[in-house]
Amino acid sequence: MNLKVHLVFAGNCEEALSFYKDVLDGEVGFLFRKQDEAAKNPNISVAEADKTKISHMVVKTKYFDLAGNDTDSNQQVVIGNNNKLILVFHDLNKCRYTFNAFAKEGTVTEPFAKNFFCEGFGEVTDKFGIPWIVMMSDEGYEG
Repeated sequence: MNLKVHLVFAGNCEEALSFYKDVLDGEVGFLFRKQDEAAKNPNISVAEADKTKISHMVVKTKYFDLAGNDTDSNQQVVIGNNNKLILVFHDLNKCRYTFNAFAKEGTVTEPFAKNFFCEGFGEVTDKFGIPWIVMMSDEGYEG
């Protein structure tokens, strides 16, 4: 399992992560816009104002990955809800177990399920108020 940090922005994710990339001597490993996500999943609707915003971006450094996304126009970023810890697994059973353990007495934001970029993904805030993304590795995934 690997730990990543995920930051949430109010429309300037690409600018911020590009800055961190330069400062931390990293490289962009992944950049996906909300319009790209909607094109891959017909069940997702994206407002015109949000289409070019970042759905998911990853900066890879020598020591860690830093990920981020932009909120939708109708959401507000508040200090305290603008970060998540990401646990990335290579074992689906351990991944599902961890998600379920966090969900017990916690709040599920996105149920654990297979999606277009990995074998299992879910978002949950545990009983201590810590927001987590629990997911299978997306390296080499061709769902």
